[in-house]
Amino acid sequence: MIKAAFFDIDGTLLSFETHRLPESTKRALIALRADGIKCFIASGRPKYQFPPCIVNGFDGFDGFDGFVSLTGSVCFDAGGIYYDCPISDDDVKTIVGQVEAGRYEALVLEADRAYITRHTDAVREIEGAAGLTYDEGDIHEALDARIYQFCAFVPPEREHEITDVCTSVFTTRWNDLFCDVVPKASSKPAGVRETLRHCGLSVDEAIAFGDGGNDETMLEYCGIGVAMGNAKPGTKAVADYVTTSVDDDGVYNACKHFGLI
Repeated sequence: MIKAAFFDIDGTLLSFETHRLPESTKRALIALRADGIKCFIASGRPKYQFPPCIVNGFDGFDGFDGFVSLTGSVCFDAGGIYYDCPISDDDVKTIVGQVEAGRYEALVLEADRAYITRHTDAVREIEGAAGLTYDEGDIHEALDARIYQFCAFVPPEREHEITDVCTSVFTTRWNDLFCDVVPKASSKPAGVRETLRHCGLSVDEAIAFGDGGNDETMLEYCGIGVAMGNAKPGTKAVADYVTTSVDDDGVYNACKHFGLI
């Protein structure tokens, strides 16, 4: 029996076209909660980049039961943080050096703020896709802070420039323009694991929904993995079920398919 549902945000709960929750998704979340299924966020976003409907809920749905944020590096609920995993100081120094040398731009994600090293066309494209605007900041500020994630604006074939020299991070991505750089001890599956442990649930009791490359290991890890119809081919390949797109009632249709609502 499914007792917990984990949802990516962009392209899963939120439409890339409207940046809103489809009405059918709202109905699905309300129905899941009414059936006693806990609902969690599992996103690469930090808390301060969650839209109000994710943070506060909406009419008939008083908010999510917990949040796997920053690709699993910070997990929290109403009682506070129950999992915290920053990038090592050595790897932060290495990435700062690469940015300083002009090898790529990076979005720097701390617990309570984010900043981009420089606006480029690629950065503006991602801002538009996510419905966000990033402030610019000095990459050297990362040396004196706890950094939970970098978004390095390198194409897939250049990811090795980071992983070849960093010892405690891995890369994942949902877009060809940049990769997420996160601690090896962290990941969406790690955040899901800690959340289930925190709630006294097993992985067989969990279903996960996603659309990007950074969701693939989570879909494989959970008892049921659902890929959205708008998902990447690789994401669809690892899923147990492929539903319709986020804009075509995907979450609702999958919940109906599995008899959850």
